Amino acid sequence: MNFIYEQPLLDYMLKKGKNTIVVEEITSNNSDFEVTELHVHLINRKQADFFKSKKGYYTVTTEKGEVLLPPFQLKYDDTIIFSLKSFLGIKYIKYQGIQK
Repeated sequence: MNFIYEQPLLDYMLKKGKNTIVVEEITSNNSDFEVTELHVHLINRKQADFFKSKKGYYTVTTEKGEVLLPPFQLKYDDTIIFSLKSFLGIKYIKYQGIQK
């Protein structure tokens, strides 16, 4: 697997002092329906330790830091691209190459 970080994301990671990205599955359970989607975000060292030790996530070391991937099956392309996006001033990580 090859990970590509776009420059605005690298700048943001440096500014925040975080170099770990986690790919997490989030489920919203409404009484009528359930929605599950991937949430890709930056975490600190303490959170990374929790994901590894308690949730069974595994680490992929990259040139820019590390990516924590879940213990369940996802589909990964050969190249995964992370970029920084913003909506109404809220920054989030956009990804390409990962599917449920």
